[in-house]
Amino acid sequence: MAGKKTKPFSPREDISSLNKQIRTKEKRVQKVIDQKQGVRQSYLEAMEKLRKNTTNKLSSIENIQDDFTSTMECLDKEEESFNLEIKELSERRAQLNKRIIDKNASSFFPKKTVALTIIALVALGSGLLLSQKHQPFNQPSSEKRIQN
Repeated sequence: MAGKKTKPFSPREDISSLNKQIRTKEKRVQKVIDQKQGVRQSYLEAMEKLRKNTTNKLSSIENIQDDFTSTMECLDKEEESFNLEIKELSERRAQLNKRIIDKNASSFFPKKTVALTIIALVALGSGLLLSQKHQPFNQPSSEKRIQN
């Protein structure tokens, strides 16, 4: 065999080399663990900030909704109040109109006279209509008499 003669490692050197490699790997593992912890912490901080922003936005939305609701309730009450006032004013106007009509009607004719006159006119008109249309069954009508 021609070539270099390699010197075999002693077990102590092997152990020392393995210890070095283990420490290096352990340092790398610790760096990964530290990075993971940093990522977790960043995630938690971001989620907390998002939660606070969401809470503030929800609170703002609730405030807007509360303002809207209270404003609408006030406007509804105001509308109802105005409608009641309009109703009262309309009733007073109707009463005054009725008083004026009653006063004017009583100044021309008394109510009983007007009612009796209307009844008499209706009865007289009905009687006249009935007397003109009344014909005995056996007698031909005046138009048929003229034709014969």
